[in-house]
Amino acid sequence: MTNVRKSLLAVAVLGTVFSGAALADDWNMYLTVDNQFDVYYGNSTATNYFAGGGSNWSTTYNFTALGRSPTDFTYVATASDQWVAQGFIGVFTNTTLGATIETNTVIWEVFPAGAFAATNPYSPGAWPASLMPTQTQVDTAINYATTNNLWVAPSTAPGYTNGAAPWGTRPNIPAYANWIWYDSHKDPGGGGIPVPFDGFNHDEFLVFRVAGIAPEPVSAVLLALGGLLVRRKR
Repeated sequence: MTNVRKSLLAVAVLGTVFSGAALADDWNMYLTVDNQFDVYYGNSTATNYFAGGGSNWSTTYNFTALGRSPTDFTYVATASDQWVAQGFIGVFTNTTLGATIETNTVIWEVFPAGAFAATNPYSPGAWPASLMPTQTQVDTAINYATTNNLWVAPSTAPGYTNGAAPWGTRPNIPAYANWIWYDSHKDPGGGGIPVPFDGFNHDEFLVFRVAGIAPEPVSAVLLALGGLLVRRKR
């Protein structure tokens, strides 16, 4: 086989491998929320897969989501009892790519659905304590936030990584993962726990999201092989 044919074969094989890998991603996650949550996957305007949910912050929940599109977002819809403390912490591993995302204020986004009449039927700011939104309500919130460019960065507090009070260390979550929440800037604080984790209605319900992890682009490899082909032809 000539070098040119070998290069062409390599390009074809790489194309097949990368296109196959791009079809579906598998996820494994550990998380908890004070107080309640549901995990979904979906595109930028709606969910299409329910991974699981929970209502006990002292439990580190483990779920899998198989066959997700690489362009899917991970969504975590949350509600609290608006009392004592609230927060969200977790780690999400794309087992197809071997890549991990922990909760932080850099790549995660949040939408305070309770602040808008279009996404809060109880009027803005009056979402009931301990009431989880339905999937339809979550989808409405996602679409509204995306359409109106309302996703913002979540908040944390100094030292509020895994192990912080009042929750202590949550098993199977990295020590460097942050507790995160939305800060409505309405809570005067003073409850002994820093804002935004002090029990308060921070424009709940909240929807957190993070974009999927894209695989390394094959374009650079193909470009290198293309250059190799040109050189060999010369």
